[in-house]
Order: sequence, then structure tokens, then C-alpha cells
Amino acid sequence: MASQRRPVHNQDEDPWGWVVVGATFVVLLITYGNLKALGVLLLAMQNDFKSDVWIIGWIAVLYNSMSYLSGPIVASIDRLVSSRRSVVIVGGVMGSAGFIIGSQSTTVLQLTLSIAILSGIGKALSIFPCNGALASCFSDNYSDAIALVGSSIPISMIVYGPLTQILLDTYGWRGTMLIMGGITSNLVVCGALLKTPAVASQTCTEQYQQVPNDAAKGDDTSTEGDDIPCAKSHHGKCLTIKENIQRIFISMDFKLLANTRFMFLTAAMSCYDFCFNGWIVYMVSHGIFQGLSSNQASLLPTSFGIGYFIGKFAAPLLDRTRFKLHTCTWVYLGCVLMSASYLTEAFMVPFHVQMIVTGFIGIGQGITSQSHDVLVRFLTSVDRLVAVLCWQALIGGFCGMGGGLLTGLIYEWTGSFQAALIMYSGIMLISMLLFFIYELITKREQDKC
Repeated sequence: MASQRRPVHNQDEDPWGWVVVGATFVVLLITYGNLKALGVLLLAMQNDFKSDVWIIGWIAVLYNSMSYLSGPIVASIDRLVSSRRSVVIVGGVMGSAGFIIGSQSTTVLQLTLSIAILSGIGKALSIFPCNGALASCFSDNYSDAIALVGSSIPISMIVYGPLTQILLDTYGWRGTMLIMGGITSNLVVCGALLKTPAVASQTCTEQYQQVPNDAAKGDDTSTEGDDIPCAKSHHGKCLTIKENIQRIFISMDFKLLANTRFMFLTAAMSCYDFCFNGWIVYMVSHGIFQGLSSNQASLLPTSFGIGYFIGKFAAPLLDRTRFKLHTCTWVYLGCVLMSASYLTEAFMVPFHVQMIVTGFIGIGQGITSQSHDVLVRFLTSVDRLVAVLCWQALIGGFCGMGGGLLTGLIYEWTGSFQAALIMYSGIMLISMLLFFIYELITKREQDKC
């Protein structure tokens, strides 16, 4: 029996879509701000636990990566649970509880379990359903909407860096984490604002669509794919354990892993994740080890955030002028800018120069992130987008963990982050090559149509 696709409710016309934009904005602001805050608290926690820098730093990386590694499970939950609102609310409760429990931890293991596991999974349950709800609200205006939402990440860098330093000086790292837990509880409110249900179809099956070949043109077309059996068969009988397991596996959409364009796009962004996770955690520490004071180093995230904000809005604003560029061209520009900036940052010591170069890194990452969001939105149909994002998050999560771990180990081996920054520079060139291959495959498949 053919099933209905999850309907899109008046895309670009329903004013509630902008409420969803606001809710998603706050979700990203808090979750990415927490990541930056952990980077500022890194040295204080390391001194308290008398542990190595790389071990505490990896906890912050695990917080970010765990939200990615749990992606396919979240994708399944998004397809099978009847309300995105409930999923995000549960994520907010878990995220808040993790930081509150972490503030009372007495060992590194307790801190890891509370921050990386509890808060990390809570972050995933909050972010991905919000992104799915956002995509269901916009099509033509999606680039503008995602730029507004994405601007929360640089704003979190601008706000959370100095704010966390002030809280740290006033309340210590434990008091700061307790306050972070209270702030994170606002994710519950954001979840309550998601009006669109996760599963709008009332039929007993739900279909996935194949990834279309004309995504680069911005067309949101699709064909039929696999059916997901409902909890009860059409005879009204409950499914067996085997059938329920099959239902969960189908909902994870493993077929995406066989799509060439998806894999090259994901590999290119995994390079970005590798560098981003290491840089965002150790940015402040690198500044301190380069001779900056704690207050000066805490301003580096502000410079990064301003640059990221500029990069996020560069493409949407120029697209409204005669200087409109292809999305992949923006990607190349962002990769080159990040590669050059990472290499320069490795050898810069003066405070004002580090601030400028860090800003350029932010611009490059903002441009690349914005372009990737647009490419992914039109890679497949809206009802399949959460699965795409979650599988990309899983792969990127492994790369992010590796980036954070290797960056910390490089510091232990060499006594500085210079070698890591040089490594980032080369990896961004590899990312540009992977994007180029993705573009070639896309054009070839379009020519066949």
C-alpha cells in the first residue's frame, strides 16, 4: 500500500516557520556555546583533576562528537516517534542534567559520562529534529533561514567565551557548569515551540525516497523508496520482535551509504569537522601558549564568531546582487581561506594579529558551513533530510573525535599547537579536492538525465 509522504505545511508562507527559526537559533546558540565554554574551562578542570590537557580537552570533543555518533539512532527516533516536540524536550532535559551532574563530579570518568554521554546525546536529540522541522517550513527562503539559524554559532562564540571567563573567575569551574546546566534547560522551551509533528502521515507505512540527481539545481524532487512498517500490521496485530528490529533498521536509511554524491559530500565536510573540533576546543589554550593573557585569549572566540557571522551571510546577501556565485564556488573560497589562515595562525604571536587571523578562519568556516547546509537541503526530499544529517553527523563525529584527540596529542608531543594548525591547513585542501569530485559527479549525473 502506498504511503503518504510527510507533508510540507505551506513552505515559505506559514509565519510559524519563523518561530521555528527562532527556536532552532536558540538551540544551536546554547549547544555550541556549551562547547566553547568547555574549551574556556579546560585548564581550570585540568588543574583541579591534576590530569593531562589532552584528556580533559577530549571530554569537550566527546561532548560534540557524541551528538554526532548517535545520529543514526536519532534519525530512527525522528521517524518513529510521533512528535518532534517531545524528542527535543527530552534532549533538553538530558543536556541540562549532564552539566548539572558534571559540576559535582569528583573523577574524570564521572565528568566524561555526564558531559560526553548524557549531555552529548541530549544535544543530538535537540539539534537534528529542529533542523528537520526547519527544512519542512522553507524551500525558496531556506538559504536565508539557515543563515539566520547558523548565525547563532558565531554569536555563541562571541558571547560564551568572555562570559564563561567572567563566570569562571567569579564562581570557579564547578559553579560555571552549574549555571550552564540552568541555561541549557531552556532547550525544553525551544522544543515546546515546534508545532509541526514528526510524523504527519496516518497510514501504516512511510516511504523513503532515493537521493535525486538534480540537487545542485535546488530542485526538491524524489522517487519512491523503502516502506517502514507501522507498529501494527494492516490486520491490527502487533509486529514480532524481528519485524520491529527490521522497522528500526529501515528507518535509519542505510541506503544513503551507497550513494556516491552523498559520500563525497560527507567526506569533504568530515575534513571540516576534523579541523573544527580541534580548533574550537584548543583555540583559547593555543592563544595562552602563544603568550597571550587569559583575558586576551578569551577574546579569540569573539573574533572567530564575528568572522563566522560574516561568512554565514556572505552568500545569501551576494545572491541578491549581480555578483551571485555558484554554491560550490563558495565552498572553494571558504576552503582556501581556512587553509591559508590556519597556516598563518601557526606562526603568529602578537595579539592583534591572532585576532585578525582567527577572524579569517571564522569567515572561511562560515562560508563553508553555509554552502554545505544548502547543498544538503536539496540533496534529497525534506522527509529524508534528518537521516542525511544524522549519517553525516556520525561520520563527521568520528573525524571530529580524531581531530580533537590528535590535536591534544600533538601538543603533548611537541609542546605547542603549531604542527596541528599546519595539519589543518593541508586537510582543508583535501576537503576542497573532495568537493571538486562531488561537483564533477553531480554534473555527470545531471548530463545523463
